[in-house]
Amino acid sequence: MTTERLLLRAVRDSDVEAVFVLHGDPETNRYSASGPMRSLDAARTQLGVWLDDWARTGIGYWVVERREEPGVAVGFGGLRHKVLDGQQVLNLAYRFAPNAWGSGYATELARAALELAREHLPQTPVVAVIHPENEASIRVATRLGMRLDRIIDYERVPSRLYVPA
Repeated sequence: MTTERLLLRAVRDSDVEAVFVLHGDPETNRYSASGPMRSLDAARTQLGVWLDDWARTGIGYWVVERREEPGVAVGFGGLRHKVLDGQQVLNLAYRFAPNAWGSGYATELARAALELAREHLPQTPVVAVIHPENEASIRVATRLGMRLDRIIDYERVPSRLYVPA
């Protein structure tokens, strides 16, 4: 899938190093309850979960590349099925390398993901679970027209649950 500036593709086995680089960076994981990824084995495990999502449901997180720089991952994100408070939802997520911050890529990625959900899975609610101090992610959600629904306990952290308005 492509957007104006991005290439969005399903993850593949060869993405393990990119998963580790991005998810092992303390700066990109400032708001993650589990903190930065600690090993390449942890990256393989995480990637396995995402590959399984694609195999089982035909949807999952994408590798994000700039159209002018194919083959270089600048982020991960999109939608994946998740059970939240006993309900099947599509979790909207986006995480980018610091050198891509402030570019509007998260909004561009998330807009494409929301459109995909509306077209192909309109019966499944979309949510974005955001750490209350992650102001950049909150701005992305509100820019997309999402609204704060409630505060939930997510991975032992009170988190903001955003839903489409």
